[in-house]
Amino acid sequence: MKKAIALLLALIMVCGLLTACTPKDPNVGPASNPGTETTPGTEPTENPGTEPSENPGGTGFDPTGKKIGFVTFGPGEFFTALAETYVATMEAQGWEASYTDGEFNPETQIAAAENYIAMGVDVLVIWAVAPEAMSGVVKTAMDQGIKVVAFVGDLPQYNLRMRAEDADLAASLAKLAAKWIDKTYADAPDHSVPVGVLSCRAADTGVIQADVLLKIADYSVKAAEPTEFEQSDETATTGQTAAENLYTTHPEIKVFLTPHNGLANGLNAFYTSMSSPVTDYSDMGIFCINGDNSTTDSIKDSTEGKSPLRGTVMTGSVQDTANEILTYVTGLMDGTYEDGYVSDARLLFIDADTIDEYQSTGTVTSVTADDFQ
Repeated sequence: MKKAIALLLALIMVCGLLTACTPKDPNVGPASNPGTETTPGTEPTENPGTEPSENPGGTGFDPTGKKIGFVTFGPGEFFTALAETYVATMEAQGWEASYTDGEFNPETQIAAAENYIAMGVDVLVIWAVAPEAMSGVVKTAMDQGIKVVAFVGDLPQYNLRMRAEDADLAASLAKLAAKWIDKTYADAPDHSVPVGVLSCRAADTGVIQADVLLKIADYSVKAAEPTEFEQSDETATTGQTAAENLYTTHPEIKVFLTPHNGLANGLNAFYTSMSSPVTDYSDMGIFCINGDNSTTDSIKDSTEGKSPLRGTVMTGSVQDTANEILTYVTGLMDGTYEDGYVSDARLLFIDADTIDEYQSTGTVTSVTADDFQ
C-alpha cells in the first residue's frame, strides 16, 4: 500500500498518504454484487506478501458501470493527490469513481458515506478519522450489499482492510529520526538533545502517532525526553507560526518530530525563508510521517545544506497506492480476496541516504523496516 495512508499508517504511510473535491455525480442505482457482513478479528486472511499488479486480471469481473466512492482523511496536498490519482486509475479501468474530502471530521465522513450509500455505490473506501464513529454508517452500507474497504485505519466492520498501523508508522519515523540524532549528536551526553513534538490531537491517528513520537528517547541514545507542542490543526501555516514562536521561546530545540507533513513543511518554510534567523542547518532536523512532494524536495535540499527537513516514512507513492486500491477492490469484487482479507502496507524510509532512489524510481527498496530492528 502506497503513499498514503497519510494520513498514512498518514502517507499515511502514509498518511503524503493533502483541497478537496466533492463527489462526481454518479448515476443513482442499487448496489450490485452484495457482500457478506464481516467483523474484523474473525480469522482474516493475511496478505500473502505478493505485490499487487498495476492492472489486475481477476476472473472475468467487468467494472464497467460499477460505482466506487472514497471518503478521504482530510485536505492537503498528499490527500488530494492520492484521491485524484485514485479516480483517474479507477476510471481508466471502467469504474465510476469519485471522492469526498473527509475534512479530518467524523461528522463530515459520516455524511459523505451516507451520501455514497444513497448514490448506490458498489464499493465504499473509508479512511476513518475516528473509526468507532463510523460503525452505524458502515453497518448500513454492508447491510445493503455495499463492499466496504477500511483504508489505512481500522473500521468496526469491513470486507477488506488495507492496513497501515498508526503506531507502527510513528515507531518507524522515530527509528529514522533516532538514527540521524545519534549520528549528528554523537559527542553529546546521552539523552541530552532537546526534541520537540508538534502534535494535532483532533483525530485518533494524530493522537496515536504523537504518543509514540513522544517516546523518542526509547529509540535514541542521545535524545532527551521530548516536549510536546499541541497545535489546533496540521496545516503548513500553523507549522510556520509555531516555528516562529518556538524559535523565541525554546531556541534550544533544534530537532522536531511530527505526525503531520503540513506542520513539518511549515516548520521548514520558516527556517528556510529569506527572513529566517537561521542559515546553518547542520544540527537541525525535522521529521514527519507521510510527507508530500514539498517534503521530499526539502529532504533533497537538506543533502546540500539548504534545509533542516531530514526525513519521512511513507506508505508509498501516490500512483502505487492508487494501483493497490484498484487491485484490492477488483479482487474483492471478483472473489480473489475473501471477506475479511487484510493487507499490510510496505513502508518507504526516505532520508538523505534514499532520497535520490525515491525521486528517480518513486519507491525505496534499499532500506526496509528490517534495517531498523
